Amino acid sequence: MTTGRYLVMPRGINVGTRNRVPMAELRSKLAKVGFADVATVQQSGNVIVSTPLDRPEEVADAMQRLLCDEFDVDVPCIVRTANQIRRVLQRNPLQEFVTDPSRYLVNFLSKAPDSEVASALSEKDHGPEAMAIQGSEVYIWTPDGVKAKTLSFSYLEKLFGVVVTARNWNTLEKVAAKI
Repeated sequence: MTTGRYLVMPRGINVGTRNRVPMAELRSKLAKVGFADVATVQQSGNVIVSTPLDRPEEVADAMQRLLCDEFDVDVPCIVRTANQIRRVLQRNPLQEFVTDPSRYLVNFLSKAPDSEVASALSEKDHGPEAMAIQGSEVYIWTPDGVKAKTLSFSYLEKLFGVVVTARNWNTLEKVAAKI
Protein backbone atom coordinates (compact mmCIF):
# COMPACT_ATOMS: atom_id res chain seq x y z
CA MET A 1 0.00 0.00 0.00
CA THR A 2 1.35 3.42 -0.97
CA THR A 3 1.88 5.99 1.74
CA GLY A 4 1.57 9.72 1.16
CA ARG A 5 3.28 12.49 3.10
CA TYR A 6 1.12 15.45 4.13
CA LEU A 7 1.21 18.76 5.97
CA VAL A 8 -1.92 19.21 8.07
CA MET A 9 -2.69 22.79 9.09
CA PRO A 10 -5.40 23.08 11.73
CA ARG A 11 -6.61 26.65 11.87
CA GLY A 12 -6.33 28.52 15.13
CA ILE A 13 -4.97 26.03 17.62
CA ASN A 14 -2.56 27.10 20.37
CA VAL A 15 -3.06 30.76 19.57
CA GLY A 16 -3.60 32.59 22.83
CA THR A 17 -5.54 30.63 25.44
CA ARG A 18 -8.14 29.05 23.14
CA ASN A 19 -8.03 25.67 21.42
CA ARG A 20 -5.01 24.37 23.34
CA VAL A 21 -3.57 21.12 22.00
CA PRO A 22 -0.34 19.71 23.47
CA MET A 23 1.84 18.75 20.50
CA ALA A 24 3.44 15.70 22.17
CA GLU A 25 0.03 14.31 23.02
CA LEU A 26 -1.25 15.05 19.52
CA ARG A 27 1.70 13.20 17.96
CA SER A 28 1.04 10.22 20.24
CA LYS A 29 -2.68 10.07 19.45
CA LEU A 30 -2.05 10.37 15.70
CA ALA A 31 0.39 7.46 15.84
CA LYS A 32 -2.18 5.38 17.78
CA VAL A 33 -4.82 5.87 15.05
CA GLY A 34 -2.48 4.82 12.25
CA PHE A 35 -0.55 7.86 11.08
CA ALA A 36 3.18 7.25 10.67
CA ASP A 37 6.30 9.43 10.87
CA VAL A 38 4.35 12.05 12.79
CA ALA A 39 6.18 15.35 13.32
CA THR A 40 5.09 18.79 14.42
CA VAL A 41 6.61 22.13 13.53
CA GLN A 42 6.14 24.84 16.14
CA GLN A 43 3.31 24.96 18.65
CA SER A 44 0.68 26.25 16.22
CA GLY A 45 -0.26 22.83 14.98
CA ASN A 46 1.69 22.27 11.80
CA VAL A 47 1.54 18.49 11.64
CA ILE A 48 3.43 16.33 9.16
CA VAL A 49 2.17 12.76 8.73
CA SER A 50 2.50 9.76 6.49
CA THR A 51 -0.65 7.78 5.76
CA PRO A 52 -2.15 5.45 3.16
CA LEU A 53 -5.10 7.86 2.85
CA ASP A 54 -4.77 9.08 -0.71
CA ARG A 55 -6.66 12.37 -0.71
CA PRO A 56 -5.85 15.50 1.30
CA GLU A 57 -9.56 15.87 2.15
CA GLU A 58 -9.55 12.45 3.86
CA VAL A 59 -6.51 13.41 5.91
CA ALA A 60 -8.13 16.75 6.86
CA ASP A 61 -11.34 15.01 7.94
CA ALA A 62 -9.42 12.45 10.02
CA MET A 63 -7.42 15.17 11.77
CA GLN A 64 -10.47 17.32 12.40
CA ARG A 65 -12.31 14.36 13.98
CA LEU A 66 -9.31 13.48 16.15
CA LEU A 67 -8.92 17.06 17.39
CA CYS A 68 -12.61 17.23 18.21
CA ASP A 69 -12.88 13.77 19.82
CA GLU A 70 -9.61 13.78 21.76
CA PHE A 71 -9.08 17.46 22.60
CA ASP A 72 -12.58 18.98 22.30
CA VAL A 73 -11.19 21.38 19.69
CA ASP A 74 -13.38 21.83 16.63
CA VAL A 75 -11.37 23.67 13.96
CA PRO A 76 -11.10 23.26 10.21
CA CYS A 77 -7.96 21.62 8.86
CA ILE A 78 -6.35 22.28 5.52
CA VAL A 79 -3.98 19.70 4.07
CA ARG A 80 -1.35 19.78 1.34
CA THR A 81 0.85 16.99 0.05
CA ALA A 82 4.60 17.20 0.46
CA ASN A 83 4.94 17.93 -3.26
CA GLN A 84 2.35 20.70 -3.07
CA ILE A 85 4.31 22.39 -0.26
CA ARG A 86 7.52 22.16 -2.28
CA ARG A 87 5.75 23.75 -5.27
CA VAL A 88 4.40 26.56 -3.09
CA LEU A 89 7.96 27.40 -2.07
CA GLN A 90 9.30 27.04 -5.62
CA ARG A 91 6.68 29.39 -7.07
CA ASN A 92 7.49 32.24 -4.67
CA PRO A 93 5.73 34.85 -6.85
CA LEU A 94 6.51 37.82 -4.60
CA GLN A 95 10.19 37.14 -3.98
CA GLU A 96 11.17 40.46 -5.59
CA PHE A 97 9.34 42.35 -2.81
CA VAL A 98 10.12 40.26 0.25
CA THR A 99 12.79 41.54 2.61
CA ASP A 100 11.60 39.74 5.77
CA PRO A 101 10.23 36.18 5.42
CA SER A 102 8.33 36.48 8.72
CA ARG A 103 6.12 39.08 6.99
CA TYR A 104 5.53 36.93 3.91
CA LEU A 105 2.42 34.77 4.22
CA VAL A 106 0.92 31.98 2.22
CA ASN A 107 -2.82 31.66 2.74
CA PHE A 108 -3.96 28.12 2.04
CA LEU A 109 -7.53 27.90 0.76
CA SER A 110 -9.71 24.82 1.11
CA LYS A 111 -10.35 25.05 -2.63
CA ALA A 112 -9.39 27.29 -5.51
CA PRO A 113 -11.39 30.53 -5.53
CA ASP A 114 -13.84 31.53 -8.21
CA SER A 115 -11.71 32.86 -11.06
CA GLU A 116 -13.77 36.04 -11.55
CA VAL A 117 -13.63 36.95 -7.86
CA ALA A 118 -9.89 36.16 -7.78
CA SER A 119 -9.26 38.32 -10.86
CA ALA A 120 -11.19 41.23 -9.37
CA LEU A 121 -9.16 41.00 -6.15
CA SER A 122 -5.88 40.75 -8.08
CA GLU A 123 -6.66 43.91 -10.05
CA LYS A 124 -7.07 46.04 -6.90
CA ASP A 125 -4.25 48.05 -5.39
CA HIS A 126 -3.48 46.61 -1.95
CA GLY A 127 -0.55 48.92 -1.18
CA PRO A 128 1.63 48.70 0.73
CA GLU A 129 0.84 44.99 0.64
CA ALA A 130 1.48 42.84 -2.42
CA MET A 131 -0.57 39.81 -3.32
CA ALA A 132 -0.50 36.94 -5.82
CA ILE A 133 -3.12 34.22 -6.24
CA GLN A 134 -1.93 30.91 -7.62
CA GLY A 135 -4.35 28.01 -7.56
CA SER A 136 -5.60 27.53 -4.02
CA GLU A 137 -2.89 29.67 -2.41
CA VAL A 138 -2.79 33.41 -1.88
CA TYR A 139 0.69 34.82 -1.29
CA ILE A 140 0.77 38.09 0.66
CA TRP A 141 3.72 40.34 1.43
CA THR A 142 2.99 42.50 4.47
CA PRO A 143 5.82 45.07 4.75
CA ASP A 144 4.20 46.78 7.75
CA GLY A 145 3.85 43.49 9.61
CA VAL A 146 1.33 40.70 9.81
CA LYS A 147 -0.81 42.43 12.45
CA ALA A 148 -1.23 45.50 10.21
CA LYS A 149 -2.32 43.59 7.10
CA THR A 150 -5.65 44.30 5.44
CA LEU A 151 -5.73 41.07 3.41
CA SER A 152 -6.53 38.85 6.41
CA PHE A 153 -7.55 35.23 6.18
CA SER A 154 -11.02 36.15 7.49
CA TYR A 155 -11.38 38.70 4.67
CA LEU A 156 -10.32 36.06 2.11
CA GLU A 157 -12.72 33.52 3.63
CA LYS A 158 -15.67 35.88 3.28
CA LEU A 159 -14.69 36.98 -0.21
CA PHE A 160 -14.05 33.50 -1.61
CA GLY A 161 -16.48 31.47 0.52
CA VAL A 162 -13.76 28.98 1.54
CA VAL A 163 -11.79 28.04 4.66
CA VAL A 164 -8.38 29.74 4.88
CA THR A 165 -5.36 29.33 7.10
CA ALA A 166 -2.05 31.15 6.75
CA ARG A 167 1.58 30.27 7.42
CA ASN A 168 4.57 32.55 7.12
CA TRP A 169 7.50 31.79 4.84
CA ASN A 170 9.86 30.89 7.70
CA THR A 171 7.43 28.25 8.96
CA LEU A 172 6.96 26.80 5.47
CA GLU A 173 10.71 26.46 5.04
CA LYS A 174 10.91 24.62 8.40
CA VAL A 175 8.09 22.33 7.25
CA ALA A 176 9.80 21.65 3.92
CA ALA A 177 12.98 20.62 5.77
CA LYS A 178 10.98 17.96 7.67
CA ILE A 179 8.54 16.81 5.05
